[in-house]
Amino acid sequence: MITITKKAAEEIALSTHNPENQGLIIRFAVDQTEEGFQYLMGFDERNEGDIHLKSNGVEYILAYAQKALLEGMVVDFDQLQAGENYSFVFMNPNDPSYEPPKENQAPSKAD
Repeated sequence: MITITKKAAEEIALSTHNPENQGLIIRFAVDQTEEGFQYLMGFDERNEGDIHLKSNGVEYILAYAQKALLEGMVVDFDQLQAGENYSFVFMNPNDPSYEPPKENQAPSKAD
């Protein structure tokens, strides 16, 4: 469903140590705007109708209504440009503005 790379999984795991996040699960969501997809993630409680899965050791949830929009997405944690801060990167083939990464820049599930 959603692939969370090892780097992203490690960063999410660090956030689970925050007392405010205890007992919560990471939720992924997307808003469709005129500018394209806007990705959202944060810790939340599981609701009825949520899809509950696991990738690279990280449990995550998403609303069933968003399944078609998020199917096949890869979440990574990396620099987009050399010298920039690290951030979460969402690579979603369902996004109208999605461009696949070049072969030598694509993250592997183990990275």
